[in-house]
Amino acid sequence: MKKILLPTDFSPNSINAIHYALDLFKDEKCIFYLLNVYRVPYVTNEDVAYVNTEALIDLEEGLKKTSDEKLKELVEKLMAGGNKNHLFEAESDYNFLSESVKRIVKEKEIDLIVMGTKGATGAKEIFMGSNTGDIIMKVDCNVLAIPEKVVYNELKEITFPTDYEIGYDTGDLSYLLSIAKKHKSVIRVLHVQDEPLTEKQLNNKNNLEDLLGDIEHTYHTLTDSSFESAVNLFTQSRGNIDMIALIARHYSFFQRLFFRPKVEELSFHTRIPLLVLHKN
Repeated sequence: MKKILLPTDFSPNSINAIHYALDLFKDEKCIFYLLNVYRVPYVTNEDVAYVNTEALIDLEEGLKKTSDEKLKELVEKLMAGGNKNHLFEAESDYNFLSESVKRIVKEKEIDLIVMGTKGATGAKEIFMGSNTGDIIMKVDCNVLAIPEKVVYNELKEITFPTDYEIGYDTGDLSYLLSIAKKHKSVIRVLHVQDEPLTEKQLNNKNNLEDLLGDIEHTYHTLTDSSFESAVNLFTQSRGNIDMIALIARHYSFFQRLFFRPKVEELSFHTRIPLLVLHKN
């Protein structure tokens, strides 16, 4: 039975992602863990002397009650759908989102996190990341990011961007391969190329060919200075890509601080569901 975590703030965006997950796995036995994370508004050190502790406790209890009630109501609505393959559990947590998700992933042995993403625009894009981008970078679990208002369509084509710089094994791609087999999807392997492939890259490409096996797949190459724009150009030109899947690398603190990782860029901009696979 698949174990899928569905973080929600009860916004239309997060509810849409939940329904996408239920449709994607409608024919599979799954247990869905609905998680709502809440926190009392931030209080600075200067404000501490003026804070009424009892009022804060009352506020926290009120947030907890509201969270539990909304989760119960949401579970009842989802169960009314009548899919006997699906079970639901709900949990509210007073915590930071990424920390709460890390805990649930470990305790429940979660296979996949599905959550909505609205992205960011303008200056906000430089200074802050989305919750989805934060989870992708901080939690060692596969993540499926569902853009705003995207509804489920059968997965006929999946784009897999790669630079062939890292070697994959069966464990790395197991989730992608299982989805492709289940939905009879075609995998479009996309390489953004500036120079001829090195011997290392050629070896990794041959290894990928072996891993894809009898799954229908094709290879495509684009020359573009921007990874993100190349992926967007490819998906738009085909017009029928239903999912983008790629491997997340582990970025050091300084890389995350000074550079925008490719997976995080895509979590902001893509209008196609993004499956981020964490390399074993």
